[in-house]
Amino acid sequence: MVTVEEQQLTNALTAKSTRTIVLVDVDGTQQEIKQTVRFQRSKVPTADGQVTYSQWVIQPDSPKEWAEFDAPEIKGCAPDRAFLPSEQVNAWTPDSKIVIVYNKFDNERLDDRYTKTSSRPPLIHRPAEPKKTNILHGLGLRIAGLTSLFGLRHAN
Repeated sequence: MVTVEEQQLTNALTAKSTRTIVLVDVDGTQQEIKQTVRFQRSKVPTADGQVTYSQWVIQPDSPKEWAEFDAPEIKGCAPDRAFLPSEQVNAWTPDSKIVIVYNKFDNERLDDRYTKTSSRPPLIHRPAEPKKTNILHGLGLRIAGLTSLFGLRHAN
């Protein structure tokens, strides 16, 4: 199946894929950060007069992927998303827009979504320890009546 993006690139020789990161401060001001990967290909004439195209390749001066992004720290505020992972893209990857909103907090009352400040230690979630069972005892119960733990027939 051919996607709409691939159909639009049928005769194109260049393409780009852009991730726009919008940082929205507490006061409503916005800052945009764009990460763009640019691609190119060439026309290749065939012997019968037709034209084919080479594979898409990343332009030499372009980054190879959308890079990791750490939201900048703002004193007294926390972003709703602190980290964006890197992403591999290709010529038909649609553009992406991600909005990161900062919210104000105080040290006395912190929302669980935010990282604790250095004045308070962070809460660490530790899963409950699983109950330890005696593996040898469990194995012995499973094979009781068939064989002992040493492979001998159990006497009645």
